[in-house]
Amino acid sequence: MVSGARAPLTKIGFRRDVKLFLSFLVGFLIFLIFVLVLVLRASLAHMEGTIDRSESVVAEIAASEVSRTSPSSLDAQLVGLRQRFHIDAIELDLRNGQRMVSGPHFGDFDEVRRLAGPGTLILRFDASERRALRRRFMLTAGICVAAASLGILLLLLYLPRILHPIEEMLDHAKELGDRGDQEESAYLIETFRNSITTLRLQEQELKRLHDLEKTRADDLERVTAALTRSLTSGLIAADANGIVVEVNAAGREILGIDAQESVNGRTLHDIIPLPAFASALERAFEQQEPVTRVEVEDVRKLTNDPVIIGLTTVPLRNEGGAFLGFLALFTDLTPIRSLEARVQDMQTLAQLGEISAGIAHEFRNSVSTILGYMKLARRGGVDEAAEQRLQNAEKEAALLLQAIERLLAFARPVKLNTEPVDLRELITDQVRQIGDTAEDVKIAVDGPAVVIDGDRVLLARAFENLLRNAVDAVRQSGNGGGVRVTLHAEPIATITIADDGIGFDPAETARLFLPFHSNKPNGFGMGLPLAKKIVLLHGGTLKLQGEAGKGAVATIEFSGEAPAV
Repeated sequence: MVSGARAPLTKIGFRRDVKLFLSFLVGFLIFLIFVLVLVLRASLAHMEGTIDRSESVVAEIAASEVSRTSPSSLDAQLVGLRQRFHIDAIELDLRNGQRMVSGPHFGDFDEVRRLAGPGTLILRFDASERRALRRRFMLTAGICVAAASLGILLLLLYLPRILHPIEEMLDHAKELGDRGDQEESAYLIETFRNSITTLRLQEQELKRLHDLEKTRADDLERVTAALTRSLTSGLIAADANGIVVEVNAAGREILGIDAQESVNGRTLHDIIPLPAFASALERAFEQQEPVTRVEVEDVRKLTNDPVIIGLTTVPLRNEGGAFLGFLALFTDLTPIRSLEARVQDMQTLAQLGEISAGIAHEFRNSVSTILGYMKLARRGGVDEAAEQRLQNAEKEAALLLQAIERLLAFARPVKLNTEPVDLRELITDQVRQIGDTAEDVKIAVDGPAVVIDGDRVLLARAFENLLRNAVDAVRQSGNGGGVRVTLHAEPIATITIADDGIGFDPAETARLFLPFHSNKPNGFGMGLPLAKKIVLLHGGTLKLQGEAGKGAVATIEFSGEAPAV
């Protein structure tokens, strides 16, 4: 009866088994390397065949194209074939002995010759790919042969060193503990089994600690995400390399970044469409210093609208002071600054009104007294020359009194009687009235109906002043130009009044809105200030653009409620 028990693990048996196993393994690897070289050789042959067939097909097509081309168009046809099929050079040896060449004549090329109608067509293709394939094959084959040789060498050199530790383990197994009646192999296996059991227990403990830390990290991530979503200001987080980690929803809305667009792994300049704002963030990142309440003026690329961004940055550092990245909090201050500008304009107009009311009151009293004295002077009898002087003085006093009345109208408090007003209809009525006395100036109105809540009488007066200014400017220029009124309902109610008049110096834009500042010879300079006051009372803005001799454009935008003064 033959025993089925395994033979005890001896040094001789173990060494023989290891040698046989390693020899078989190295032999198998050598066989695999040999098969790999054969496969690579077949692949190389296949790829070269593919390249040859591709070049042959291109050559046939090129020869056919050249055969159908007239002699006068051969040069252009050769250039077109090079660009179309990515041919490095084409040479056509004509039957009359002439040669036409397109592209370099010397280089590492594959030449393909075909007979065409005009002569022999020689196509030169870049042979670098074919040479690269061959070099790659030779390099791979050399590496495989070297690997096989190295494997054999390592087997011969390191086999004793591989066996020596195992033999030492078998010799010193008794030092690990009392093995009792166990043979060395069983004792060694038992020792390893106990070690594995201990490692598994330690692994479970490490996994438990890892799960605990992961739970804490998930909780922190949820809290951070909630805070990020709840922020009404924009937030940008970047790491130590300047790569964006997070942009919250408010920040995407301010910067105009699509909610579905991924920002992770991109730089600040890649994701921020505002160049000045992106540069400010990069400076804060490079300096690694906090920035507090800085205002950055920029322009949106798509709409070309100015924008003002309030920015605060905070650098992040660890306990050792190493820079980890930075956080940037920002908000769009454009509406606030626009409202502040409108409030400032209203305050300025109110202050001018108060001053103007006082001056006008004093002037009106004085003018009335002067007119009274003139009437008294006539009662005593005057000659014809004195009468003429008195009449001239009365005319000047009447003009002065008219200017005073306009100044009082500008200074007088205005109360709006709001109702839905169709601005296109209102402007069309004003154009019709002005056209009765200004037939020499063509006024065109274009755009949809624009309805706002406003005071019809005041708005009519404002547009009348603006239209009359435009008509007078065209008349002064004497070039026979016209006035164009354009209305837009979206995104906000906007009206532009453009004329081909004399224009004005851009440096005088601010002064044109002050009382008694006019470019017209007989103007009082009250039309524009009064129009701006009416527009501001309706929550809008009035802007002037122009250039001397090139006309002017008045832009009125109604975007909100009027600021309180």
